[in-house]
Amino acid sequence: MDGLLRAQFAYPDVEFRHIIAPSSDLPSSIYPLNLDQSNIDSMVALGTQDAIDAVNGGKTEAENTAHFFALKNSHDERVKSKSYEQFKEMKANGVFGEEYKLLEDKQMAALFLQ
Repeated sequence: MDGLLRAQFAYPDVEFRHIIAPSSDLPSSIYPLNLDQSNIDSMVALGTQDAIDAVNGGKTEAENTAHFFALKNSHDERVKSKSYEQFKEMKANGVFGEEYKLLEDKQMAALFLQ
């Protein structure tokens, strides 16, 4: 996601319509090639559903994804141990206040425009 945030600052006139990221934890192993077929199948199914959700959510979903990872990157306590789905619920309940505009976030700009 670091690369995505860098790209958004490097190309401020580009509209990032779809940002696809895992909506929940992926199976993992200390040994990268030690996953079984059911692990792979669950990751593919999650990726497929996340892509469908991202496309159907349009611009709002892309903005939410950028906001979530900006907060994670800045170590915001409100999202410290929260999933993306929990973040969206919190945002819908007004926890984060007004609309977030990534390119106006001075902290993120300082981090990614070095």
